[in-house]
Amino acid sequence: MLKAVRFATLLVYFILCVNGSKKSWLSAKEINKCLEKSKELNTGCDFIKCFHERYKCNAESVTAWAHELCQSFPKEIILQFTPPGRQMMINIQNCTQNFLARTYRQRKKLNCDGFETKYFSQVTKCYAYEKNFCQVFKDNRQIFMQQATTVMLKKPRALQAFSIAGKNCTRFSYS
Repeated sequence: MLKAVRFATLLVYFILCVNGSKKSWLSAKEINKCLEKSKELNTGCDFIKCFHERYKCNAESVTAWAHELCQSFPKEIILQFTPPGRQMMINIQNCTQNFLARTYRQRKKLNCDGFETKYFSQVTKCYAYEKNFCQVFKDNRQIFMQQATTVMLKKPRALQAFSIAGKNCTRFSYS
């Protein structure tokens, strides 16, 4: 009987390994170290990388994409935005980082493909929270488009989230 239990345990372990289990084997200390990175503008990209590595998502996943987008907006680029533009970028980054941090704290494993829908739903909300999005984007669009266009085009859902935020922008009259 004991041999059968050991064999079954080994078989389950083997199946999990062969199928690429997305289970996290990080210690609480390692998890907390990564979570600390989510709290600062300067280390936010490091947190996204940590998130991506913890859940072992592939190179085309939303977590890899989010890391690439984050790297497109280092602090020196964000400082080129107008003051309201800087604040909007910080607010959006904080909003998405908080969502990722909650997920990171609560989930030991993640379906990376399924997570993409949840992530972009949250991104849409983060943009929607920005009441002056249209004016801020208008004032900073050159910097934003220069930095983000290539990355944004890799994920149609990113463009969809962005277009939802900007759907009313063309209705405004700018002076």
